[in-house]
Amino acid sequence: AGVDVPRYIRLIADSKYDEALSVIRESIPFPSVCGYVCFHPCEAKCRRGQLDEPVAIRALKRFAADHARKVASGKPKVASPSGKRVAVVGSGPAGVTAAYYLAQSYGPAVTVFEGLPEAGGMMRVGIPRYRLPKDVLDVEIEAIKQVGVEIKTNSRVDSIDSLRQQVYDAI
Repeated sequence: AGVDVPRYIRLIADSKYDEALSVIRESIPFPSVCGYVCFHPCEAKCRRGQLDEPVAIRALKRFAADHARKVASGKPKVASPSGKRVAVVGSGPAGVTAAYYLAQSYGPAVTVFEGLPEAGGMMRVGIPRYRLPKDVLDVEIEAIKQVGVEIKTNSRVDSIDSLRQQVYDAI
C-alpha cells in the first residue's frame, strides 16, 4: 500500500501514536481495519525474517490506531475548498478511499451515496464482527467524515442521471 513503515514504527517507539497514525493515513484511510483484517503478506517478505522473525507490521498498525484514538489527534489537514462537487456511489473501501483523498488533497465537496443504512460497504456487511468490531469501523468512518466527506446512507443510486441533475462536477 506504500505505507512508510519505518517512519510509523519510529513514531510508535517514541510513543507518538497519533503521528504514527497520520503517517499510515497518508497511504491508507483505514489503518484500524487493516490492523484487524489484513493477512499481512508483506511480513513474509520482511528482510528481518532472515535474522530472526519479521517485523509485526500489521500488529503495529493496529497498536498505533488503537492508542491514537486515546490521544487528541486534532483535525486533519485538508485542501482549501475548490468550489467543485463530487458524488461517489457506494461507501465501501474503494468509494470511501476515493472520497477521502479527493476531499483531503483537492478540496471538492464530496458526497458519498450509500444504499445501506450504515456506511462501510463490505467492511461492514462482509467481515464478521469477531474479525472486525463494528465500533472500530465506526471510528474509521468518522475520521473520513472529519476531512469533510458527507456520507448519505439509505440513499440508493439507481441512475447516474439522477446525480447529474443534482449538478455534480464529477460522479
